[in-house]
Amino acid sequence: MRNGLVCAALAALGCTGVIAGPDVDSSMPASPAGSTPPIASGEAPLDCTEEAPSPRLLRQLTRAEYTNTVVDLFGLDDVDTTSIPPDRSIRGFTNNVGAGFVDEAHLDAYASVGAELAQRAIAEAYAGLVPCSTADATCAAVFVESFGLRAFRRPLNEAEKARYTALFDPSITGGQFDKGVELTIRSLLISPSFLFRTELGSDAGQGLFTLTPYEIATALSYTFWRTMPDATLLGAAASGALASGTEIEAQARRLLTDPRGRETAAHFFYEWLESPRAYVASKDEASFPQLFAQPGGVDAIRDAMREEQDAFITHVVFDSTRRFEELFSAGYTFANATLADYYGLASAGLGAVTQKVELGADSPRGGLLTLGMFLFGHGRTTASSPTQRGHMIRANLLCEDIPPPPPNVDTAVTPAEPGNTTRQQIIALTSQGGCMSCHALQDPIGFGLEAFDGAGAFRTTDNGELVDATGVINGMTGPQGEELSFNGARELSAVIAKLPQARDCFTTNYYRFARGYDATGEDACAVEKLRRDFSGGDLEIPELFVRLVLQDSFTARRSAEVLEP
Repeated sequence: MRNGLVCAALAALGCTGVIAGPDVDSSMPASPAGSTPPIASGEAPLDCTEEAPSPRLLRQLTRAEYTNTVVDLFGLDDVDTTSIPPDRSIRGFTNNVGAGFVDEAHLDAYASVGAELAQRAIAEAYAGLVPCSTADATCAAVFVESFGLRAFRRPLNEAEKARYTALFDPSITGGQFDKGVELTIRSLLISPSFLFRTELGSDAGQGLFTLTPYEIATALSYTFWRTMPDATLLGAAASGALASGTEIEAQARRLLTDPRGRETAAHFFYEWLESPRAYVASKDEASFPQLFAQPGGVDAIRDAMREEQDAFITHVVFDSTRRFEELFSAGYTFANATLADYYGLASAGLGAVTQKVELGADSPRGGLLTLGMFLFGHGRTTASSPTQRGHMIRANLLCEDIPPPPPNVDTAVTPAEPGNTTRQQIIALTSQGGCMSCHALQDPIGFGLEAFDGAGAFRTTDNGELVDATGVINGMTGPQGEELSFNGARELSAVIAKLPQARDCFTTNYYRFARGYDATGEDACAVEKLRRDFSGGDLEIPELFVRLVLQDSFTARRSAEVLEP
């Protein structure tokens, strides 16, 4: 059933012209986050004087958003939503509107999870959900109105109130009031109004629409927290204050400074950097004995790498300079004792808790490109992978897409013989024939990271030979037309930090993450103006996040029949 619940949502909401995209493969290594940019590198900038209104959207809650929402809705712990099918990834992001595909498995899971949550709510959270104790028709109406507001993230209309209060009929409940509460919760949780975020707006005339205050509250909350609006946001919506750009900005800044704002920022980087690959990457014990020798083994190292990345990101974005350049130039990382030992860093004074670790001026580590999650996830089972690492940098950090190899090409790389490094073998395999053009764009970038093996550990030799970490970014030049060459990860990072293409690509990918689609066609001016703001205004990263929700296109909508993901 193709987007069956979308159709149900359309019917329930009485609307048309909502976009939908094609099915997308959910394979993790595919769909690079930076591919197919609205403006490819080297093209002339768009002549943008104003933004077009955004498309009207129904955005299905991702599994993470669903989980966060029901946790906040009920105040329950240890909510199990693993039966809900995993989200599909488009260019690395799992919240793309074009990825929504609801089939029987989704419907069955939503129904079973909703039923379990309703039973738990009665047993564990009843007093907090039912704001009255009379157990009569008046109490039922109060519950439906108050809980329905939070579940639908807007007030229920009169027909909806009547529909849900009817579930308290004694002929259905057997006279048990709590049974009516349970049935109401189960019904609300399988409604399209709960499972989808609406960005439809109210009619503003001439085919245009403006998001309602409740839709703005919802958009802000899921953009910065990945969950339902809190009481403060719902109050601002009820008062009409969110019609004001000043109030939108104030709420955005409040949400960002909350711990949930920090978590969502870290999650953006997690998807942008293709970090989930680290959890599906297998490593050979014979090739990486140090990895398996650590206390707790591979899982302990991988979990510590995730903590390192999240702590590093949130520190740069919120606690330090908050500048884009520091993402690449930082002279520190975050580690616990186990990870520090694995990296070869001083671990004195460290314990099980991840904390900031200063790196020396001569350290090969520092910045995004030397984080363990990236190096581990973009490495082969037995060796490093200049190709995977270079491809990710080219596609995700510079927004230049490189097509996948033809289906008839064997991409397997056999283990190197003694006296033959990974770099030498890759060059031998790709220096002639049809592979040359694509590999010349990615491999020379990945060569700069050859001082790190396929599991993220530092090394000076590869298969008995000294590592050669020199490289170049082909097809791009510096401000004076100079070649973009480097030796090692720190020099590569310094080059990328100064590239205008990198700042533009960062902005493009945050727009994709926050808005749920690629800004192409008439939507391209919105992201182009955001790029100009970020680069031209030399904005701090949190200011970029706020600037996005202050764009006219954040609240203005138009009908659109089709939107490519």
